[in-house]
Amino acid sequence: MNQIPTADTTTGASPANYPPRHPRRRIITLAVFAGLALVLVTGSIAFALGQALAGRSTGNSAAAPAAQLASTTGIPDATQNYGAQPAKYTVENGVKVFHFTAERVMWEVARGLPRVEAWTLDGTVPGPTIRVTAGDHVRILITNHLPEPTAIHWHGLDIPYTQDGVPGLGQQPIAVGATYTYDFTIPVDNFGTYFYHSHYDALKQESMGLYGAFIVDPKPGTVYAAQQPRYDREYLQMVSELGGYFVINGKSFPDTQPMVVTHGQNILIRLINIGELIHPMHLHGHVFSIVAEDGQPLAQPIRKNTISIAPGEDYDLLFHAWAAPGSIYPFHCHILAHTMGNGPYGMGGLITLVEYTK
Repeated sequence: MNQIPTADTTTGASPANYPPRHPRRRIITLAVFAGLALVLVTGSIAFALGQALAGRSTGNSAAAPAAQLASTTGIPDATQNYGAQPAKYTVENGVKVFHFTAERVMWEVARGLPRVEAWTLDGTVPGPTIRVTAGDHVRILITNHLPEPTAIHWHGLDIPYTQDGVPGLGQQPIAVGATYTYDFTIPVDNFGTYFYHSHYDALKQESMGLYGAFIVDPKPGTVYAAQQPRYDREYLQMVSELGGYFVINGKSFPDTQPMVVTHGQNILIRLINIGELIHPMHLHGHVFSIVAEDGQPLAQPIRKNTISIAPGEDYDLLFHAWAAPGSIYPFHCHILAHTMGNGPYGMGGLITLVEYTK
């Protein structure tokens, strides 16, 4: 399974097997065994925490506690299969207005696996992809239907602290049943790949799916538009953990959506790590250029085939689709424990495919 691995514990030799010792040595021996006992207890706690985080056993069967299963009663199944769909908006007096609902759904990570509880915007993991242009005036309304308060942080945007989404600093948490309005103008030089996520009880809410992409295109006619690389297609890849599984855009392989390309095209990957672990992402059969880091274009792109992305980072990767029509190449995490699952040949988790049209 594509679960977060847990640590094993080991035991030491029994003190009954040792001959009598000098009192001082006995004291040292007792201290050693006390330390060993502490290690064993700590290891047991770590194992329990790992199992709680995974919510599953190391086999194929679910191991969620009965209380956890009972807590999902009444939560509806998601009505959409895939997240990160383009966010809809209206224009009111020149302002782009978005309205989202924070809500719980039961999300299908991969077909054949038990659904997991997800905390979302508009019922998908990731939430809708917000796409605007640098210089836009944006107004975003969040209605909270979660069972606790929430708040949304706009990660990477240069906006006033009162709109930054941190409870206790620029705002009060969004109460259950309430609607909160974020209102800001994006600076003209603040273009690139960014994202949003919960900043209230974030370890819980973000890890359960309350996040999405925020793409800012450069304003046409500005010097910044010339810094945007030319590409034919682009794909979003948000890596994370959800319900004990490793996911890309809320899905585990083989249910991750492929990146479909045509021979001769230039492809842009917007890679975002919204999880809690570092992932070295490797592209088979191709060399990509890192053209931007955290939304900032690089004057000198870096050519690689593997990039380690830490939590909270994002990269723009550009590669040329050189291979023959019909070719298929994986794009995956190179920590192999993150790529195991119920898919073909035991593959799962953080894998997606680059598929060439025929």
